[in-house]
Amino acid sequence: MKTKLFTLLMVVSMPFIAFANGGDQRVADGYLVNLSRAPFTPIVGVKTALLASFVDLKTGNLIKNDILVSIRIAEGRGSRAFIHEKKDIPIRGGVLEYLYTFQNPGIHEIFFDFKLVNDPEQKVHELPDFLLDVQKPTSKKMLDNKSFIFGICVGIVSGLIIEWLLGKRQNVRL
Repeated sequence: MKTKLFTLLMVVSMPFIAFANGGDQRVADGYLVNLSRAPFTPIVGVKTALLASFVDLKTGNLIKNDILVSIRIAEGRGSRAFIHEKKDIPIRGGVLEYLYTFQNPGIHEIFFDFKLVNDPEQKVHELPDFLLDVQKPTSKKMLDNKSFIFGICVGIVSGLIIEWLLGKRQNVRL
């Protein structure tokens, strides 16, 4: 009975695992940049949280020195007509938190360039682009269907737990 209950709980939790965050990595000039985002697949009109972590591959740690990061977003693959650009964002500790709301569906490219503040040469490290596939918002009907299915699953789990508790109580009376 416990195995069945555990299996049922795992099946019910699967939809929540599908909404997890994710990320990609790019390397340039001995530095690695990991871009995580939530939601993993951006949706038009929904604020997307971008988290870029800058790692020095020599040390294997986040860049501790102050850095200036520039972010550019282009709509379409290979386009250099940027729909968003922000230059020289100061960050400490090697992590940039950035919020952006996409206005149109389709492929978008995100470019990060950065330089170390204490670098006497002020070398700009240019990374390969990050590609994101921005989706159209889902219809309200689809959300209602998900809520309906979720409600059914919660009802089934609740029923099984109540049945198990009642069965346990009846076994005690014998």
